[in-house]
Amino acid sequence: MSLQMTSKTMPTLMHFRGEDLNDILASFGASGLDIFQYQWVAKDQFVAKLGEEELYVCVEQPLEADAKNNQYAFQRGDAIFELSGDWKALMSEVCIYDFRQSQPGDFLMVSIAGVSAWLLVPEADAPLILGCDPTFGHYFQETLSQQIQKSPFLKMECQDDD
Repeated sequence: MSLQMTSKTMPTLMHFRGEDLNDILASFGASGLDIFQYQWVAKDQFVAKLGEEELYVCVEQPLEADAKNNQYAFQRGDAIFELSGDWKALMSEVCIYDFRQSQPGDFLMVSIAGVSAWLLVPEADAPLILGCDPTFGHYFQETLSQQIQKSPFLKMECQDDD
């Protein structure tokens, strides 16, 4: 399967910080998440545990932070993309992280082509969802798309698929 990168529209992405965030995870049936794990809660909606006091929540209806638990939240406007095909081959060229150690359900924060990005490591053969600060979105997409088009190693991968 050839590599393809497309922009992806997803619901509101919120970044939560504070105490007792496990209540938010529990409300989505995700109380068992480990740090740097994510779980889909509906189509194109997920929760990710970034730390004991930090979450990403991407759902249709934005949630409110609980001030009594010193929680605060802000909406993110990340550029979000879907990468289908052999995304690990592309990542091996533009990212220093060794994706052989990653597992489905991992939430990663890495540098890709010099841009800080987050990734939702998918089940086998599912597309990779990744996002970055919107000010880098155009550069990020152009750089990865150019790498897909021009890399002799990725061209060999595509020829092997045929």
